[in-house]
Amino acid sequence: MFARDVSFQRRGISARRRRISPKTLAGYLPLAGMLALYVARFGLLSVQVQDGFGAPGYDLGIFDQGVWLLSRFDAPFVTVMGRNLFGDHTSFVLLLVVPFYWLWPTAQTLLVIQTVLLAGAAVPIFVLARRRLGGVWMPSALAAAYLLNPALQRGNLEQFHPECFLVAFLALAILAALEWWPRLLLVCVVGALLVKEDTALLVVPLGVWVYFRRDRAWGAGIAVAAAAYMAFAFEVVIRALLGTAAFYGNRIPFGGLAGLVESPFIHPGKLWAYLTSGGRPYYLWQMGASFGWVFLASPEIAAIAVLNLAENVVSNFPYMHQIPYHYSLDAVPVLAMGTVFAISRLASTTRRVVASLAVVSLALISCYLWGLSPFSLNPTYPHLAPAGAAVTAADRALSVIPADAVVSAGDFYVSHLDHRKYIYQWPTPFYARYWGLYKQEGTRLPFASKVQYLAVPTVMTGTDEAVFESIASNFRLVASGGGLSVYRRVPRKQPVADLSG
Repeated sequence: MFARDVSFQRRGISARRRRISPKTLAGYLPLAGMLALYVARFGLLSVQVQDGFGAPGYDLGIFDQGVWLLSRFDAPFVTVMGRNLFGDHTSFVLLLVVPFYWLWPTAQTLLVIQTVLLAGAAVPIFVLARRRLGGVWMPSALAAAYLLNPALQRGNLEQFHPECFLVAFLALAILAALEWWPRLLLVCVVGALLVKEDTALLVVPLGVWVYFRRDRAWGAGIAVAAAAYMAFAFEVVIRALLGTAAFYGNRIPFGGLAGLVESPFIHPGKLWAYLTSGGRPYYLWQMGASFGWVFLASPEIAAIAVLNLAENVVSNFPYMHQIPYHYSLDAVPVLAMGTVFAISRLASTTRRVVASLAVVSLALISCYLWGLSPFSLNPTYPHLAPAGAAVTAADRALSVIPADAVVSAGDFYVSHLDHRKYIYQWPTPFYARYWGLYKQEGTRLPFASKVQYLAVPTVMTGTDEAVFESIASNFRLVASGGGLSVYRRVPRKQPVADLSG
């Protein structure tokens, strides 16, 4: 598999000598059209979901408040979740978003940036296909297969996550490695590592591929640096900000990493039963079927995603092995580039054409079944009509809350109110839920008395209703509409001093 490819140098040198002709530029028109359609569709839909109160505070409100605080040069302690933004995940790449918040400080800015980055990863996919396959239609078809991918589309609509940067960096990094543009590769590797602490699970395999197929010094350097950075991110950055490096360690089954490593030897049957439960095989089927499994014809590039997919499958956190969530985004560009690479290694033009047709056909079927395109079975996320009466009434009710007030807001209202230093997701802080290190769950936090406004659903049930009833006497209804009620804390009456005697 790892026989050294020496032809890439000659291709790269000759390509750099060629000037870009009008005919070459014209070859990019189909790609430009697809990108425009994707950005228009998913950029608009993302914004509509946000405007229509369809985006939860977890996770859009977290990143919106965190970036807003950074844009004001404040420490990014995100009160929505009770943790430092960079302690939850070492997503230093978000610093690149801060300048946009100086101009357009809204949650919608994050959503548009995410859509553009996810769409933009189609460009290196198309470029690689043109360089390896030639022509226009096969590269266009393979770029379309990426844009039709249901995991990509659903991850795009799952609020906002820094993984959108990783998708773009990975696609460019693989292109740079295959065509051997080491400077671009270095930039992309650094960018990828700044997205999240566990990005090394993708960068280390990329370094291994570079070691065997391009340059041993570069490959070893990439792999070692990525592993070292992951250790630094966990043991230095996250530990310093959270006091622990294992906040998400409970997502590892069998009692943690040691138990997981031992399980194949001590409990192989139990491990097999675990790995074949919870929809895990179906998840892997969906991830591969979207590209027709064609990348298996020459799997060395697609294999870069093996550790990432293994992490998702092994996790006991169910969202990690379901395509509607952002955890699956990272593998999509790798499998897309792996598909292009595998097709380029086929022996004849006929086989390449057939493989490309198979990929785009199965991409269309997958998108129909699981995607969010207009022709998909379930083409949208649930949300209110942005211009409807309910949204208008709810926006009017939210407008009575002062910009500097301390607020506890219901899940779908958080990202509309989080440009402030103190905002909590209801019923926190009156009843802590998913806050801090989860050590105070279900308790009243000391700063509950500081909350000045509540923005909560008019109809509540269960714990939410019980918590509200316990504090209702301290608040007065000041606005309502669209299923939302806004309450203001009633000032305590000061005792009157007796001056008569």
